[in-house]
Amino acid sequence: MIKVGMPLNLESEEDQITYRCKVVDCTEHKLIIDYPFNEKTKKTAFLMKGTKLNAMFVGEDKAVYGFSTEVKDRAIKDIPVIELDYPGDDSLEAVQRRNFFRVPVTLTVVMEKYGEAKNSLQSFTRDLSAGGVCINLSERSDFKVNEEVKVSLLLKHEEEEVTLELQGKLVRVEQPINEQQGQLSVEFLSPNIKAKQLLMRYTLKRQLELRRKGLL
Repeated sequence: MIKVGMPLNLESEEDQITYRCKVVDCTEHKLIIDYPFNEKTKKTAFLMKGTKLNAMFVGEDKAVYGFSTEVKDRAIKDIPVIELDYPGDDSLEAVQRRNFFRVPVTLTVVMEKYGEAKNSLQSFTRDLSAGGVCINLSERSDFKVNEEVKVSLLLKHEEEEVTLELQGKLVRVEQPINEQQGQLSVEFLSPNIKAKQLLMRYTLKRQLELRRKGLL
């Protein structure tokens, strides 16, 4: 399941700090990773033996998998590396879309029906997860449940603005009533691995920011 070169997202169980790394070697019950990159400090992290972590990665089937792990050792091969405990492929847990952590965030978003560029909506998000997005709806719209749409999100990633284009399906439509805004809920359909990794990192980082501010 896990292969050399795959990116891993790590989160410390103790302080919820998130890290990024890559697998440089693996066996049935052991992973060797390069030194992880701390998402907060933007620096290489030196994890101590015994550090407990939650790990997530996107498999070749584009599904997201998670497992609990622990730092077992540090070493220097061709590069400095860290050894992680690996429970084995049979112990991996598929992370279902409904279990992706949804974070409140206001981002510029454009949504349009496939083949109908003129029928588009520009608005702001209410919340976002690696599995979908909720969009504010200020005026009545003819978007319908189960329609496939294209969603363009403007994310700030590593001090740069990135436009992420995703295929999705409308799973909920609430039209605005009087002064109350409506909403459109979109489920992402088979985003590529790079897009899913970016969404996972972005929502994890946003989650930590809200925790530090006492808003979660």
